[in-house]
Amino acid sequence: MNTQVRNATPEEAIEWSQNDYFLSMKFDPLVLFVVIPAIIQIVVLAFMLVSMSVTGIFFE
Repeated sequence: MNTQVRNATPEEAIEWSQNDYFLSMKFDPLVLFVVIPAIIQIVVLAFMLVSMSVTGIFFE
């Protein structure tokens, strides 16, 4: 296993900063950090309500 670290050349650093997904901001932060977690939260809440309803039906 190679654990040696080397410094990047200036050309490699420029290429990395232009091609990296997060560093070059090739995404919409609103969608990534707000919309997707909100959708997940709504789905989990709905699943919780459905599971409580089903539990209430079976154990009443």
